[in-house]
Amino acid sequence: MPTIKDVARDAGLGVGTVSRYLNDKPVTTENRLRIAQSIKKLGYERNELARGLKTNRSFVIGVVIPDLTDIFATMLVQTIEQVAYDHGFNTITCDSRGDDNLEREKIKLLVRRDVDGLIVFPSNGKATAETYGKLDVPLVLINSNISDSKFDTIRSDDFEAGKQAGKYFYGLGHRSVAVITQMRHRPGYLRAQGFFSEFGSSIDSSLLYDGEFSIKDGYDAMRKIMENRTGEITGVFTTNYYTTIGVLRYCRDNRIEFPRDISFIGFDNIGAIPILGPPITIIEQPIVEIGKQAVNLLMQQIEHPNIEDRTPIEMLLKTRLIKGDSVAVL
Repeated sequence: MPTIKDVARDAGLGVGTVSRYLNDKPVTTENRLRIAQSIKKLGYERNELARGLKTNRSFVIGVVIPDLTDIFATMLVQTIEQVAYDHGFNTITCDSRGDDNLEREKIKLLVRRDVDGLIVFPSNGKATAETYGKLDVPLVLINSNISDSKFDTIRSDDFEAGKQAGKYFYGLGHRSVAVITQMRHRPGYLRAQGFFSEFGSSIDSSLLYDGEFSIKDGYDAMRKIMENRTGEITGVFTTNYYTTIGVLRYCRDNRIEFPRDISFIGFDNIGAIPILGPPITIIEQPIVEIGKQAVNLLMQQIEHPNIEDRTPIEMLLKTRLIKGDSVAVL
C-alpha cells in the first residue's frame, strides 16, 4: 500500500507539503494539482482513523433531505458530496421521507455518529428554531423558513423568482395569468406572491390553483384551467418542477401547443424538461450553487467553531429566467 512518502516522491515534493495538503492546510495551486495527480496515480488512501484521532474530527458531514427520489434533492446531494470530498470530508445521507419525527431521529443518529457538521433540507417548511436549537454541531439549513435561528440558511430568492416570471409575462402584454403553486409551503407562497406583485395586486385567488408540488396536481390544475378557461386567461405559470411536468404531460395528451393555444412559464430547468417538446421559457434555480455554498458555509463553522456572538448568515441566491418559445406577444 503506498505511503505519504511515496506520494511525495512521485510528486517531487517534500513530505511536509503533502501532509499540509492532506490536512487541508494552505498549499499552492500547482502543488495541490501535483499531489492530487500522484494520489490518484498511486491509489493512495489516507488513514481516516489516525487522521481523526490527530485532529479530533471524523471528517464526515451528515446530510438529511426529505425525499431521495426528488430530483432537486438528488442534485443537491450530488453537489454536496463532491464539494465535501474536495474539502477532505465524506458524507452520510439520510432520507426523512418528509416526516418531521423521522427527520429528528435521523439527525440524532448522525450526531451519535460524531459527524463534524450537518446540512439539513427540512421536511417541514414551518419548522421553528426550537426544532434544531439544542444541537451542538455546526448546521446549515437549505430552503428553511427559520428567521430566528442561530444556524446559517441558504435558499433561492423565491419572491424574486416569481417576480421574474410576472415581469416577463406583463412585459409581453399579458394581464391575466393563472398560477399553479403550493401555498402552504414557503417557496410556493413566495413565488406566487412575487408573481402577482408585478401585476400591481396582491395574490389573485381567482387565478390561483393551490395544491401539492406533484405531477398529478400540475396535470389536474392545467385540466381545470383549460376546461374552465375564459378568454381573459392568456398564460400559466408553475412554481415547481413536478407541477411543470404535470402541465407538460396534460398539454401533450391533449395536443395543446405553446404559445399557440396558451402561453406558459415553467420552473426548474432539470430532469425531463429539456427534452419534453420545444424549448419553454423557464425559471431556473441555482441548484448546484446552493449545494456548493451550503458546504462552504458549513466548512466556515467547522474551521472556526469558537467565534463568539457569531451572526447567522442567510444567503439568498438569484434565479434566472431562460427564454424559450412558450410565451406569445400580445
